[in-house]
Amino acid sequence: MDVEPQRRRRGRRHLDPGPGGRFGRLAADADAVSAQRRFTRAAADIAALARGQDAAAVEQLATAPIRAMGRIAQSSNAVFLLELDAPDPHSAGQPMRAIYKPTRGERPLHDFTRNTLHLRERAAYLLSAAAAMDVVPPTALRDGPHGPGSVQLYIHPGDTPLPESAATDLEAQLHRLAVFDVLANNADRKRAHLLVDAVGHVWGIDNALTFLPYPRQRTVLLDLGGSDLDPDDAELVRQLRDGDSRAALRAALRRLLSAPEVDAFEGRLQELADHPWYPRLDDWDGRPFEWW
Repeated sequence: MDVEPQRRRRGRRHLDPGPGGRFGRLAADADAVSAQRRFTRAAADIAALARGQDAAAVEQLATAPIRAMGRIAQSSNAVFLLELDAPDPHSAGQPMRAIYKPTRGERPLHDFTRNTLHLRERAAYLLSAAAAMDVVPPTALRDGPHGPGSVQLYIHPGDTPLPESAATDLEAQLHRLAVFDVLANNADRKRAHLLVDAVGHVWGIDNALTFLPYPRQRTVLLDLGGSDLDPDDAELVRQLRDGDSRAALRAALRRLLSAPEVDAFEGRLQELADHPWYPRLDDWDGRPFEWW
């Protein structure tokens, strides 16, 4: 694959931040009725783009009876841990647990439309599934104890150190997750939003601050900026652009996001497929604010 020399690379409208980008833009508020309409429309399509084990997990997240619920402290929005009457697909003998983020617990932000963060969590999962990246845990929408919201499979983190031989694979997984973040325009990829499970699989969680219609990526992985995508990751991007799943993803995203947000995603996909390198981000403005 011929890759353009870095010195000849020019800005890509949907991917690379331009002058003044650090100040963001004010978002219009979505009224509660509009958000509820989107939720109802999207929640009806439970199994969209999910495959195999994921499809069963998504259906259980959306429909399994809730046995217990507890609040997660020190989160910026209201977040709850649910225990469902279903088996955990990754941990034998454990009940399925899920992270529940109700709409009514979302704190207003100046640059993200109100009442939409739970919809963006679902949109992020659909992108991961459609691109066959497997970087976002199964995520559904359901009307829970505190009203409509997103429910994401709880991932049990590994509790033993991985061997040094796993370093190369972990790095490759982080690179793939960074590609996902570029496509999703993730504005909040903190270190705490990266999980490694017991088998060494890397997951990206807390994906609500995504899919703005203008370049606004912030990530702890910004040192990748300007470097080429790994060949396998570049191929996944091209397959998503050219494959059958693109139309299904576009239709699913239109139920969740605004038309300009979906159009901007399509622009990012096209530009990254044509010019497969990570965006260069500002060393200050391109970093998320860590809680610890």
